[in-house]
Amino acid sequence: MSIPDKNRKYGFGRIGLILILPFVILTVAYGAYKLFFIPDPVVSGLEAFEFLPSSKTIQLSSENIRAIDITLYQEGKEFNLLKDTNELGEKIYSLEVKPQDIGLKDGRAIITVKAEASILKKVQYDIESVIDTQPPTLQVMTAPSTVIRGSGGFAEVRSSGESTVFIKLVDKGRPGKDTTFKAFKVSPDTDKKPDSSAKQTQSTYHTFFPAPFESGERTVFYAIATDRAGNQTIKALPTKLKDKKYKSSVIRIDDSFITRVISPLLNETEIPDPAGAFKKVNEEWREQSLIRLKSIAENTESRMLWKGRFGQLKNSKVMATYGDKRTYRYKGKSISKAVHLGYDLASFSRAPVRASNSGIVRFASNLSIYGNTVVIDHGLGLMSLYGHLSTISVSDGEKVTRGQIIGKTGSTGLAGGDHLHFGILMHGHEVSPLYWWDPNWIRINVTQ
Repeated sequence: MSIPDKNRKYGFGRIGLILILPFVILTVAYGAYKLFFIPDPVVSGLEAFEFLPSSKTIQLSSENIRAIDITLYQEGKEFNLLKDTNELGEKIYSLEVKPQDIGLKDGRAIITVKAEASILKKVQYDIESVIDTQPPTLQVMTAPSTVIRGSGGFAEVRSSGESTVFIKLVDKGRPGKDTTFKAFKVSPDTDKKPDSSAKQTQSTYHTFFPAPFESGERTVFYAIATDRAGNQTIKALPTKLKDKKYKSSVIRIDDSFITRVISPLLNETEIPDPAGAFKKVNEEWREQSLIRLKSIAENTESRMLWKGRFGQLKNSKVMATYGDKRTYRYKGKSISKAVHLGYDLASFSRAPVRASNSGIVRFASNLSIYGNTVVIDHGLGLMSLYGHLSTISVSDGEKVTRGQIIGKTGSTGLAGGDHLHFGILMHGHEVSPLYWWDPNWIRINVTQ
């Protein structure tokens, strides 16, 4: 071979190597990336495996997963719950686990989750799981046969194997408006032997539950017990809702009211849109106040702190009642609506206001449309409210006794004159105070 031919051959070889080299480098770099630089695999939501009831849907979120394997081990047996491969990225897994259907027994098990993003990027989680397919027991011992819309009731239930017990209000005419009210454990059944299991030991629960003003005629009350695994038992209360007609009234708003009441509340001396300003305070602020009351109600004692009937403001005249459906008119036009959810009581100006019953002060400050307000907790979700006060003489957390002075009447908040707005709350929902002034109603519906 001549020297020129030999050089030509080597030249073509160098050119080929130069052309191939970038692809080789890219391939090696991609392999190195796959091995060393891709993110670690992540699986979220694994805490849902800690307890498995009779049926449970578990949602898992995964990131950077190429393969995943979930296996349950119990008494030397293994049960595969998930096996999947996919391209790297994010994926949601939904697993429906029914332990009894796959031959599992109640008791402890180990769930192993293996996930990998590459040969070198792997994770493994070993989760101790408790399989519990037995729902708690539940008995309704006491509940009223009827409750009037705008009032409330008292229930006693017994349960074993439970973690929580509550009353649920389901308004069949208003889907999505269900409300729950916590029940409070009084004590375990002392007749049970000390070595009884949790599923056998009964506990007694008490709670008050409201029938809020907005409750519809198709409202049903349920007692519900749940356990840590998520099993639940439902019993319908024998309680039926009895409707009550409340009055309607028209209240006329004038410029003087806007100037004296609305302007200071909005902290503005000029109100270019009086009707809009009143509507904002009467509706938006009112809704915010009701939400705040429900938040305050969460801090309640698990026992009754009161005794006997609730007291009314001394020497007072009823100026407005519970459930009054009000239409507000300004210059001949309807501008807003609201429902009055308490009693307005008037005596003389700056009259002393006394605690209607014993309890613990949970709120003592300004509360929007209620003005200067005191809320007293009487236990089990029952509270009393004192609004529009000129002065407050108690503080948060203070224990008070029936008849103790807690402030003086006034006209703070959305009030046209000096008076007391008195309300009774059940789990933050205002119910009519009328029943709580009646010792016979209390004896029949609560203490008996």
